[in-house]
Amino acid sequence: VVLGLRDATGLEVVITHDPGLEVADASPGSLLTLDGAAIGVERALEAGRTRVKLSRPTGASGSGAVLTLTLRAVRAGAAGLAVESLVVQTPAGVERPTSTTAARVVVNP
Repeated sequence: VVLGLRDATGLEVVITHDPGLEVADASPGSLLTLDGAAIGVERALEAGRTRVKLSRPTGASGSGAVLTLTLRAVRAGAAGLAVESLVVQTPAGVERPTSTTAARVVVNP
């Protein structure tokens, strides 16, 4: 979830995760798709690291989900997930928000 997004025409998100998780898919979140605009998606799904690049023809503004991840558990137990970097592209240039939060996922058999 991103708060206070202004006129974003592109985002690049890098997520790191423990080997107990696998990112099966990454897709645009509701903040980017609410107006029905076509969203370009580039994915690099690797073990322990996922890079997703999203692009829009017009800017999106507001607060909400910018990315939806589908996770697959590789094994039972706790696994960490963190946003390594987030880059927002606007007509004025590139912004690099500094506040990200790590998450913990627990998989029960």
